[in-house]
Amino acid sequence: MARKKKDKVPSRPREPKQSYGWAAEEAAEEKLAEGLKRSDLDSGKVVLIDRDISTPVIETYDANTGELEGSILLKDGNREGVTGLVRIIENVDVELDHDSNIESINFKGKLSVENQSKKDRLWDIDLSLKNIESTSLKSKDIKIRELGTDKDTNAYTEDFVIKEEIKNLLLVQEYVNTLPDADNVLNLRDIETNLLKAKDKTSKAGAKVKERVAPVREEEEEEEEEEEEEEEDDETLEDGGTDADGFSLQAFGISIDKENTVTFAIAMRNLFAKAIKNVKVVKNIPGDFSNPVIRDTTEGRAEVEGNKIIWNIEKLMPQTTVLMKFTCSILVTDITKRKTGTIDVTYEASSSFAEGLDIDKYDAYTRNKFYVDTVERDEEPGVWDCKLVFENPSEFIIQLFNADVYSPEDESIKYVDIDPKDVPYLPAGAQWHSKKWKFESEEYPAFRKKLEFRVMPDFQTIVKGTVSIADVILEIASIAGDMSYDIEQVPTYKEKDVIATLKMVNNGSAPLNEITIVQQYFNDEYQPPKADEIKVLWDRNEIDLDSGSVNFDGNIFKISLKDLRNSSSGLFIPESSLEIQYPIHCINPPQESKFESEITYFTNTFPVSQELEFKPEVPVIEALHLRRRFRIGKEVLPIGKLGNYEIILTLENIGTAPLQKLVLMDKVPDSFEYSDFSMKPKITDEVGQDTLKWTIDKLMAEEKIEITYKISGTGAYSPSDAQLGL
Repeated sequence: MARKKKDKVPSRPREPKQSYGWAAEEAAEEKLAEGLKRSDLDSGKVVLIDRDISTPVIETYDANTGELEGSILLKDGNREGVTGLVRIIENVDVELDHDSNIESINFKGKLSVENQSKKDRLWDIDLSLKNIESTSLKSKDIKIRELGTDKDTNAYTEDFVIKEEIKNLLLVQEYVNTLPDADNVLNLRDIETNLLKAKDKTSKAGAKVKERVAPVREEEEEEEEEEEEEEEDDETLEDGGTDADGFSLQAFGISIDKENTVTFAIAMRNLFAKAIKNVKVVKNIPGDFSNPVIRDTTEGRAEVEGNKIIWNIEKLMPQTTVLMKFTCSILVTDITKRKTGTIDVTYEASSSFAEGLDIDKYDAYTRNKFYVDTVERDEEPGVWDCKLVFENPSEFIIQLFNADVYSPEDESIKYVDIDPKDVPYLPAGAQWHSKKWKFESEEYPAFRKKLEFRVMPDFQTIVKGTVSIADVILEIASIAGDMSYDIEQVPTYKEKDVIATLKMVNNGSAPLNEITIVQQYFNDEYQPPKADEIKVLWDRNEIDLDSGSVNFDGNIFKISLKDLRNSSSGLFIPESSLEIQYPIHCINPPQESKFESEITYFTNTFPVSQELEFKPEVPVIEALHLRRRFRIGKEVLPIGKLGNYEIILTLENIGTAPLQKLVLMDKVPDSFEYSDFSMKPKITDEVGQDTLKWTIDKLMAEEKIEITYKISGTGAYSPSDAQLGL
C-alpha cells in the first residue's frame, strides 16, 4: 500500500483546479474531470475517455518533454469505475406573496460522503469545504476513518442549516392584467426590469415573515389590513418606484355583468450559478374562470390540463428570464371578490443555495497494489531490466498523483519520476506500467519508492426546490346611479334654472380612484353651470371641489375627481355615495325647443384597470309656449257642534299646459285648532301665524285637486277669521 512519509513526503497534493461535479452539464456528456465522463447515473460509474479505444493499452507521456513514460493496461478493455461520492443535498421551500416578497424559506441541508462500491471500502478520507461561514457546519475540514460497503456503514452525513438571511435564487412572479391591451403591457423587457427588483430580497431560514390571510376574516381585521396596505402604498409612492413600475404592469379590476378577459404572465429568472433543470410550474385556475388559452412561452412547453396550466422547462440557464402568458375569461354577476389562483413551482439545481458552499478537496484510499519487476538479463549477468507496476484491483477510478523510484545508493537519481499531469486515471482492474530502466548490480536491487494516489471523487450539489406563490384578489368594479331634474318643462322666452341632481353609489368591491362625469350637448339656450355653482355631497357631507376639476369644452361639461387615494377624501370605497347638484341655465328657449342631453359616469380603480362606464337615463327638458292658468279656491263649511268647521281648498289647472312645483298655503287663526288633513302640510310661520303649506309637484291640464282639514274654535274665536285665505 502507498504510504506517506511524514519527514520527507508532503501530504497528498490538492487535485488540479478543475471541476469534478455533475454541475449543469447534460447527464450523457457530463465530464467529472478532463478525461472522464459519467457512464451510468444509477450505478455511479464513470468511463475513461481516450482517443484510441481499439486497444487495451493507453500510452502515457511526460507533459513537459513529451517522452514516453509508461502505459496503462486495461483489464478486459474495461474503461469504467466508480467514484468516491461527496454530495451537498438541499431541500428548499420558498413561499412568496403575489409581489415576490418572501413570506418564508424553509431550508434543510445535508452533507453526505458516500462509498458507492459494494465490495471495496474507503479509508483515510480527508474532505475540505469552502465557504461554510453562512452555515451551521462546524468545521471546513472533515476526516473520516473508514466507510464500509453496506447501507449501515457506507455513508457519513451531517445536517446543516443556513444561519444568515437567504436570498431566493429562483425569482418567480405572476402578473395579472385586466386591461384590453394587457398583452402589450406585459412584455418581457418591462417584466424583467420589474422582476430584478426582487433579486436582493432575503429572509431568515424557517422564519415566517407574514402569515397568510385566511379566506374568511373578521371585518375588523380587514379594516386593519386595508389601513396597513394604504400606508405601504404611501411609502412606496414616496420612493417613486412601485406605482410607476410595478403596478403599471398589473390591473385587478373587472366589471360586473360583463365578459372580462384577464391576461396572466408568469416570469422566472435563474439566479443560481449554474443552470437548473426539470422546472415545473403549476398554475391553479379557480372555477370562476373559463376558457384558458396559452398565448406565449419563451422557453419550454405549457399546456392546459383540466383546471391547471402546466409549464415544463427542461433547463433554465443562469441569469436568464423566461415568460409564459395565458388568458382566461370571467363573468361575474355579484360583487364577491374573486381569487386568481395560486402557483406551485418545483425544480432541481446543482449549485448550493448557501452562497459559495462547495467542495475544496477530497482524498481517500482504497484497495491497491504496486511492485517493481526486476529481471536479470540472460546474456548479461548483473544487469537488470526494471519496471514499476501500479495496479488498481478495486472497482474505483484511481488517480495516481505521484510515482517516484530512487536509486538505492543515491536519492538524487530517479528512475521513475511522474506527476499528476502525466498519468491518466486508472479504471477498475487497470495497471500502470512505467517504461523500463537499466540497473547494474551484483546484489539484488532494492529500490526506494514513493507512490501517491487517491480515489477519484465525484462532487455533486443537489437542490430540490419548491416555490409557492400566493394568489391575488380581483376586485369587482361596479357603480349604480341615476339623474333627475327638479322640473322638466320651462317657459319659452324666459330665463329659468333647472337643478340637476346626479347620484352615484359604489356597489362593487373595488375602491375607485378616479371618477369623471361628462354631460354633453349644451347650447346657447341650455348652458352648463359655472364651477362655483356645483355642490358635491360625499356620503351626505359636502366637500370642496377644486376649480381645476371642472372643465368646459364647447358643448361638453366635465367634472373630474382624479387620484382620490392621495386626496383628503380618499378612495371612493364600496357602499359610498356621491351626489352632485348644479343648475342648467335655460336662456330664453324658443318654442318647442328641447334639451336632450347625455350623461356618462367614468370610473377606474387603483391600480388602473379597464375603465368602467355607466350611463344613467337623462330626462328631456322641454320649452313649452303655453301660459299658466290655474284657479285656487277656499270653502268653509260648518260641521257638527258650534265652532267646528271643515276647510276645503281647491287647486285647478284651467290651462292646457302642465303646472309644476305649485305652492298652496292657508293660514289658521290663533283662536282655532286644526286637524284631520287629507294631505299632510308643512307648518310654517311665514305670515306671522300658523301657516299650512302644500307643494304640488305636477298638475296636469284640466286636473283638479282638493285638500280638506278641520278647525275647532277655542276661547274668543271669530268664525269669520277662517274665511281669510292666502
